Amino acid sequence: MNIKHIFLFLLLIPSFAFAGSNTLVVASWNVENLFDTIDDPDNPNDDSYTPDGWTHWTTFRYTRKLSHLAKIIATMKPDILCLAEVENRQVLKDLVATLQKEQQYELPIIIHRNGQDTRGIDVAMLAKHEPVCTNWFCAFPAQRDVLVCDFLIQGRPLTLLVNHWKSQLGTKEESDLIRSTEAKAVRKFIDSRLEKEPTAAILVLGDFNDNVESPILVRDAGLSLDEAFVRTNMAKRLFWNLSSIFSADERGSYYYAAAKRWNSFDSISISPGMLTNSTPTAPWHVMAEAYSIFKYPDHVQTNGSPKPFRYIRSKANGNKMVMGYSDHFPVRVELEAE
Repeated sequence: MNIKHIFLFLLLIPSFAFAGSNTLVVASWNVENLFDTIDDPDNPNDDSYTPDGWTHWTTFRYTRKLSHLAKIIATMKPDILCLAEVENRQVLKDLVATLQKEQQYELPIIIHRNGQDTRGIDVAMLAKHEPVCTNWFCAFPAQRDVLVCDFLIQGRPLTLLVNHWKSQLGTKEESDLIRSTEAKAVRKFIDSRLEKEPTAAILVLGDFNDNVESPILVRDAGLSLDEAFVRTNMAKRLFWNLSSIFSADERGSYYYAAAKRWNSFDSISISPGMLTNSTPTAPWHVMAEAYSIFKYPDHVQTNGSPKPFRYIRSKANGNKMVMGYSDHFPVRVELEAE
């Protein structure tokens, strides 16, 4: 990115984009198959991400991917970064090291465990703060875990649920059933938490592999796009999906090229007490105007879609390696201490 592009990008960043001392930045990003180059004998699904695999996943390509991810992460400046599609703890260590060495940005705390996913990809978290409690649950066999982290920051509790629900591959009936099961498990967890702590500050975020208006998110998980309805129905304990601040055609975080269709798979939803001027009030409230689908200029292709980092095989156009960033845009929000 040249000086002109940097200047234009800075002009696009609003004044609230970088947090002050009483604010906290949370971001979520599906980083698209962050695998190392080492063949894991216990995971046959990583074979393609080795130097001998069909992606020709070399050390050069892996380190370039890490550098590209680090550039965007350092620009977002998160205090807590939630991740999807990471292979193992080692890739997280490598990403932390790259962030520190190339961007002088520190996210030293790693939260991760090897899950049950058949592709060998997990959810994880990098943070500046050590969680006081960490839980994991898997709502459906062979799917990704939900990661639950409880923090105490500036003396104020905050809970994050990191999700990467079942993709839409396979039959619609099967994939819908699995995502619905995952949504209901998340709902059960947050209902239990809010019953004990009605003013809890809770974020539900990640890659849901379903659009924000889907009944699976709205009905089964209770992640509503209607802020006014959430405010007037506090007893229902609905969460407000921050994507609703954008119009329907501005919510896209993932572009499905085969169907030429935008999807709003990535989002952040907040517990009712985190709404500004809510009653009762959570220890953190959201700066809704600071919620964004973060679009770093070099990450955006000419058609507006995220530039992926992948090996593309095509009979018509030949095989090529596209060294972008990820096929998803990250989402980012700021919280303010109440």
